[in-house]
Amino acid sequence: MRVKDASRIAAAALLCLALLGAGRAQAADKIRVGVLKPNVVTVIYWIAVKTGAFEKNGIEVEEKPFPSGQSVAGVEQLLRGNLDVYMGAGGEAVRANSQSIVAGKPAPIAVIQGTDIGGTSILMRPEFEGKTLDQLKDQPLKIGISSPSSIHLINFRGYLAERHLTTEQMKWQLVSLEGGNMVPALLSKQLDGFMHDALTATLAVNAKAGFVFMNSHRGDMGDKAKTLPNTLISASRAFLKAHPDTAKRFVQALLDASKSYETEPKAKTAEIMADWTHSDPAVLASLQDRFDARVLLTRQSADAWWEFNGATLKARGEIDDKVRFDDIFDLSYASPGK
Repeated sequence: MRVKDASRIAAAALLCLALLGAGRAQAADKIRVGVLKPNVVTVIYWIAVKTGAFEKNGIEVEEKPFPSGQSVAGVEQLLRGNLDVYMGAGGEAVRANSQSIVAGKPAPIAVIQGTDIGGTSILMRPEFEGKTLDQLKDQPLKIGISSPSSIHLINFRGYLAERHLTTEQMKWQLVSLEGGNMVPALLSKQLDGFMHDALTATLAVNAKAGFVFMNSHRGDMGDKAKTLPNTLISASRAFLKAHPDTAKRFVQALLDASKSYETEPKAKTAEIMADWTHSDPAVLASLQDRFDARVLLTRQSADAWWEFNGATLKARGEIDDKVRFDDIFDLSYASPGK
């Protein structure tokens, strides 16, 4: 073989390798994401999908949906290694880490972001309008919750703790049922009230089934509760260790989606939210005053979550007293590049 021909073949081989390498570099990294669906509290995920934020950041999401109220199942799948990231209520992830620490093992999960800021609403039937909590706490009211581990219940207990009161000292009966059944139960007077998200609250108000008795977003549960992310985004620490750059780009996609939520016309955002929740866009447009879809976890809001909700979980014995902030949160992914 002549030297010139050999050089051509070598150059061609190098070009092929370069092209293959470029193809690999451009291929999106896949992440297995568990997400409550359909549920307004995880709508930032769908905004990221529909605005192309994941694609722009080189992320391919393998979506694993869980019905509303099934946050325990989502965290279980995260622990079993069947998910990389889970978007749902945060109490379950905190409890899982506590159990691991008590067993002498490292915490397997890290909270890397949060959404649905100040999103807890307590609805009551119209006849209770004008009443205060002090007037209602000793009445045997039936109050709906999505599950015994409901983040809304945790938030409410955190608020009560600041008033030196517990749910056990009240006469309310907590009834577990799916969020979709809460408004009909309120209309039929099977419930006197419920604790749930902004969408369920808005549906109840629009149906004249009840009124917003308390809402953390407007400050009814104190200043700390206004900044709390109700929905925590948790990741397997094994995944974070193995794929830190992928995790950062995943969070960046959610941050980009949050920017779209801020800047896009409300009508367009409402359509995306309606598609995710299977609701009327007009309803989604009307809940903005009691809902914030962005991911906004900062050190301040994470501290507030830990001081407000973490303290409540410890006081009730739901997590061990030795669990610390750093056992739960890893804020190095919260705002990449900042």
